[in-house]
Amino acid sequence: MSNIPKLRFSEFGGEWEEKPFGNIITNKSKKYNPEKETISYKCIELEHLSTESGQLLGYVDSLNSGSIKNKFNKNDVLFGKLRPYLKKYLLSPFDGVCSSEIWVLNGIDVTNSFLYYIVQSDYFIGLANQSSGSKMPRADWNIIENSIFFIPQKPEQQKIASFLTAIDTKIDQLTRKKELLEQYKKGVMQKIFSQELRFKADGGSEFPKWEEKKLGNIGTTYNGLTGKVADDFGEGKPYIQYKQIFDSSKIDLSKCGYVKINQTDKQNLAKYGDIFFTTSSETPNEVGYSSVLLDDMNEIYLNSFCFGYRPNLLTELNPTFAQYLFRSFDFRKEIIKLAQGSTRYNISKIELMKFKIKLPKHDEQTKIANFLSSIDKKIELISKEIEKAKEFKKGLLQQMFV
Repeated sequence: MSNIPKLRFSEFGGEWEEKPFGNIITNKSKKYNPEKETISYKCIELEHLSTESGQLLGYVDSLNSGSIKNKFNKNDVLFGKLRPYLKKYLLSPFDGVCSSEIWVLNGIDVTNSFLYYIVQSDYFIGLANQSSGSKMPRADWNIIENSIFFIPQKPEQQKIASFLTAIDTKIDQLTRKKELLEQYKKGVMQKIFSQELRFKADGGSEFPKWEEKKLGNIGTTYNGLTGKVADDFGEGKPYIQYKQIFDSSKIDLSKCGYVKINQTDKQNLAKYGDIFFTTSSETPNEVGYSSVLLDDMNEIYLNSFCFGYRPNLLTELNPTFAQYLFRSFDFRKEIIKLAQGSTRYNISKIELMKFKIKLPKHDEQTKIANFLSSIDKKIELISKEIEKAKEFKKGLLQQMFV
């Protein structure tokens, strides 16, 4: 193993010093028992650590938690040892206590800001993943503390940490910007579909009142794939999978599965403008999610755990407008009422076709669709910027650490 990083600031030279991790880092083990304490602390559980982002998602009052915890101080580095491949880490923003499934690390011969990036490195994560247990793997401290790490002098540590912190700040800013846009979109959709917010025609005139229509009167349903077995999947023609529908209001064709279709098969083809609904879910709140096919495809099919809905006229139900209508708060609230079951919940397409929806005229649908699509494009652009920044940081972690 080389003891000089591939990428380095020009003002620094020489080799990094070789040391066992246990000589440069202390793993705090001081315990706090809430049953014997009357002082309240902010308590971080494992689920409060975000996966691979360094974000704190919340905390609870330590007096409400009965288990023995680890104490930590502000600027200690926290690392989730349970399922270490999830990469849960935090530079603690306050004094408090945390789950015993979280290591509390503090630098002896390194700054905590540099240590925070060490625990994100591929080398550290690789060692942490050499864990015991299969169902609930935990990082083994004995492996970590006896492993060799190469460490620069503190001025170089500080320079690296400051540089990477600036990238993290940029990622945080972009993430916050995306969250604000998503909140704005959610709020404006509620106003649009409750008709609290109305658009005007190009000439400034009012659009006509929205008309109530039954879904079964303006479109028809069809089933997904039938008669297929496990060996039929993996190659062949593209088909829309359950997760594609659940994850997004617009079908992402890059995530299609593949299925063998024989010449004698009588399968329903999906086409542009079709709306797909999931029929089953583990919770009522997740049943009946929808997604719209907004691309022209010569041959594409639908999986068997969903059904398709095809409008009679696309001028009566604009596909892009439908993308937002069937994900709106009011529609989701009503569709959840259709959920039936106890351990798994299902909806009936027959009952769904009895639904009455309020539709604006085509021109207003187009205005609404264009407006909401413009917000989605901004969100998508920011998402790409976030991913680009994360990839840039990942590359730096690979090259700036030994």
